[in-house]
Amino acid sequence: MKFRTALFGALLLASGFVPVGSFGQATADNPSVTAQLEAVKPLVAKIKKDATEMQSYSLVSGPSWNTHAATLTRIKGDVNKLQESSRGLQSHRTVASPWQQDAIDRIIALTNDLATNMSSAIDHLNKNKTRPSSPPYPEYLKTNTKLVTALGDEIDATIDAGVANAKEKALTKQLDDSGK
Repeated sequence: MKFRTALFGALLLASGFVPVGSFGQATADNPSVTAQLEAVKPLVAKIKKDATEMQSYSLVSGPSWNTHAATLTRIKGDVNKLQESSRGLQSHRTVASPWQQDAIDRIIALTNDLATNMSSAIDHLNKNKTRPSSPPYPEYLKTNTKLVTALGDEIDATIDAGVANAKEKALTKQLDDSGK
């Protein structure tokens, strides 16, 4: 929560220092960006739940290699769906506001990092079928959890910043209209 609050404050602070016309691109927030982010939130939450569960597997000698493999395969399928959604988000980048473009870049980077780390975990597991808890496998699982948590926080902060920007614009308009 502290991370989200700090990121939200930083986004609002940074948006005040960037001249609106300096980017030569869209200046208004694009509602389709927010809609796409809202749409992937349940998928990110599911990946986070599964990644946290996988991380707990590495703390005890419990589930078999087959359980690890099945769970990783399921998560990888969800991460692939997330990457497909990210491509849709990327296609809206040119018509997004400058701060939304920055957020899209961060979200795409986190999604790609998650996919890469997930592949590394699967590759390691496939090479070490008898010991699914041998290093660096637990670190891959821990990193998956960290990445998907950061991704969820970034999505939430982006949505929150959009809501705050919309409220600010509405209040500014209201003040301007009352001063006429």
